[in-house]
Amino acid sequence: MHVNGSQAESYPPLVELEDLAVFAKPPGMETISQTGGREFAALVRAARDEPGLTPVHRLDRDTSGAVLFARNGEAEQALIDLFRRRLTRKLYLALCLGAPRNRTGRINRNLSEWGGGRRPVRVLKQGGLEASTGYRVLAASDEWAPGLRLGVVAFSPHQGRTHQIRVHAAALGYPVLGDDQYGDRTANRAARERFGLRRSALHAWRLEFPWRGGNVAATAPVPDDMLAAARATLGEKIVAIGQIFTPGEDIF
Repeated sequence: MHVNGSQAESYPPLVELEDLAVFAKPPGMETISQTGGREFAALVRAARDEPGLTPVHRLDRDTSGAVLFARNGEAEQALIDLFRRRLTRKLYLALCLGAPRNRTGRINRNLSEWGGGRRPVRVLKQGGLEASTGYRVLAASDEWAPGLRLGVVAFSPHQGRTHQIRVHAAALGYPVLGDDQYGDRTANRAARERFGLRRSALHAWRLEFPWRGGNVAATAPVPDDMLAAARATLGEKIVAIGQIFTPGEDIF
């Protein structure tokens, strides 16, 4: 994808080291475009005038948040190896349709490989890919529409399966709000009308990993669309959980 100077936007790094950088991807663009649409990697390269920046993992188009880039081939291979060995820790924030009664838990459901149809990834009773996702309920609202509540939930996937959090949240019975693939389309339509929420409300909030004898931690600010929906439904409760929207101590 070619991006000229007029298209280059400002993408200040969340973390910047000699051989890597972390940037916050907005919703609505692919990390690396497969369809010719807006490509985050190309926009970052253009904005930074750094053609060698290479993302070492991807977020879904609608998912916002922290994306890690390597600045050279050696760093790229080392970072890919960290992901492969599951030494990276990823923490996501989601607005869900309701929230589990158990404030913390783990979803252990094997997942299928990518398939066809509306739901290309499915939960399997036997076989498939091992997948485990920890969760913690941070807040829950009263009804914002008849029968509809909102939960602010943190998810920590222990693998990086395709659509893992979205499929596991739906399997738990509390799908990510705005997710038309695995979620509740009626509730999603109500969220669009009530809050202007037009995408899956999933955000890659924190990324941590060991590096060169130390530890790297990046936190991506929560986008306005998720903040607006949370504030509209939680009201005064949002004050009590304000720490989830800024860097802070481990919430698990």
